[in-house]
Amino acid sequence: MRHHKLISIFLCLITSCGIKRDIILPYTPEQFSHNKRTSGLSFSSDGSKVLYTSDELGSPAAFYYDLTSKQSVLFHSDSTKPVFSLTFMPQKDTDLIFISNVDGGPISHIYHKSGNTSRDLTPGENVIARFYGNTSDDSGFYYLANSRNRKQFDLHQYDFASNQSRLIFKNETDYSIAAVSGDNQYIALHDRITEDITDLYVCTVSNGILIRISPDENENRFEGLYFSEDNKELYYLTNRNNEFTFLEKLNLISNTREVVIKENWDIMSVENSHNWNYRVVNINENGSPKIKIQNAANNIYLDIPTLDEIQVTKTKFSQNDSKLVLQVTDYKTPKDIYILDLQSQEITIAVKSLNPEINENHLIEPIDVTFKSFDGLEIPALLYKPKSSAKEKMPALLWTHGGPGGQFDKTFDEYIQYVANQGYVILAVNNRGSSGYGKTFKSLDNKNHGIGDLKDCLYGKYYLQNLDYVDPDKIGIIGASYGGYLSLAALTFYPDEFAVGIDMFGISNWFNVLNNVPDIWETRKKALFAEMGDPKTDSVMLYSKSPLFYSKQINKPLLVIQGANDEKVPRVQADSMVAKVRENGTPVEYIIFDDEGHGIRKHKNKIESLKAIRIFLDQYLKH
Repeated sequence: MRHHKLISIFLCLITSCGIKRDIILPYTPEQFSHNKRTSGLSFSSDGSKVLYTSDELGSPAAFYYDLTSKQSVLFHSDSTKPVFSLTFMPQKDTDLIFISNVDGGPISHIYHKSGNTSRDLTPGENVIARFYGNTSDDSGFYYLANSRNRKQFDLHQYDFASNQSRLIFKNETDYSIAAVSGDNQYIALHDRITEDITDLYVCTVSNGILIRISPDENENRFEGLYFSEDNKELYYLTNRNNEFTFLEKLNLISNTREVVIKENWDIMSVENSHNWNYRVVNINENGSPKIKIQNAANNIYLDIPTLDEIQVTKTKFSQNDSKLVLQVTDYKTPKDIYILDLQSQEITIAVKSLNPEINENHLIEPIDVTFKSFDGLEIPALLYKPKSSAKEKMPALLWTHGGPGGQFDKTFDEYIQYVANQGYVILAVNNRGSSGYGKTFKSLDNKNHGIGDLKDCLYGKYYLQNLDYVDPDKIGIIGASYGGYLSLAALTFYPDEFAVGIDMFGISNWFNVLNNVPDIWETRKKALFAEMGDPKTDSVMLYSKSPLFYSKQINKPLLVIQGANDEKVPRVQADSMVAKVRENGTPVEYIIFDDEGHGIRKHKNKIESLKAIRIFLDQYLKH
């Protein structure tokens, strides 16, 4: 009795003193790794089910949401490899088309699951297959495969009725396929000149004649999207004479162009409904993925206020144009699945992705900030300030994104949220060369990688130092892929600026990467060399910005995380860097995942990497 009385007195004291009972405690890596990552949305033929991929079992598997029972059902999983759902079989929603690879490697095949058996539709030891969407009449689907030539991807069509594939377009060009007309008569092709300049062509399949769509002296993006319903017009995105990309169309008969949609931000993609009644316009609005739905007949946007309040990264129409499934995210939402009824405009939540053990009110909403860099350029960034009542100044991290040409946005990032939850201030920097801020800003890092963008990171660190709640002596740098390179470069070329560095599958030797561009990137090689440098003609520049050759300058603790099957940034990049830095006597922690490629996909590996980051930061930065 006395024990219960003491508890009551304690609760009364908490209430009377106004102390918040919602105490924010650090979450575990296990809790953060068990958020669901969803993808691969599509409806069944009758619109009663929504197919999607989720990693809630520890590795990607196929699920569907039943709109009648309002329940999610496991459709197909495999203990040996991930299952990425693609589409139901039309009129037979017991069958599944999915794609899979092994241990993060580049080899991916498309499979047909019927009953308890799965059949490989794209066999071959070294074949890489890429799903390219259903045909316009849903009688089958398109896919790209390099079964004929590893460097070139041909377009195939798989027919559901006959269970057979046929070659639609033998791609003997140096270009990549962008779109196919509904009658299979035209193929749109991309020639990527640089990462910012793309030429666009249309090929007539019957005779191989190429029609150039972009101007002869082109210095803009031309990204083919789709052909019109009557196959007479090509729709594409371009930033011709404009800072931001907009939707334009070309009439292939009259050779006349017409601007279709122009916004004040980049239009990232456009999707049409099956019966061409609606189109979804996906816009990058200052780092927020927004959609607008347009009535295709009169080009008038639907007035759906809820869409102004949410961020949408993926959509898919039902086959009768009555519903739209949305992938919704924000800083506290990994990837929820919503369903919009286009008639009633009612939106319902089908799948929640945040681990229920995590209180969304404990997650941190990023703040839009800008800071001036070395040349006065305004650099946008997202600032995450931990929800802490501690009076001591906090350690901080400068976070760099991948690409080059990527962008930090206001969607959920489990690594950033986890590290911020552990008490670290984070500044996620969109350095020069980032997407989303116009073509001028995007082009500022061309042949200037590891120089101007690295200085932006340095000035981001100065911004952090001037925040009154940040310990100026406890600021580190972290990044993945190209961001991992910037982290290594910062420790190498500014060895006294950052207290620690974390590199996740980042480049240490530009010669190795550019001299060993995978065959499957053949159509991008020209663009990579134009932006990063040609190892034959730009050897001095590439040598001067490769951290491996200056590794003796690194004197601050370093954590390196790498996938053994990474083809984009091979394991040798990390192995060599770790060995060299250890020769300095500098503390180096090295984690390599034998079953991952370029990125971390499996729950167990996510847990290990999050745990390693926290232990490393707590040891070398916090204390």
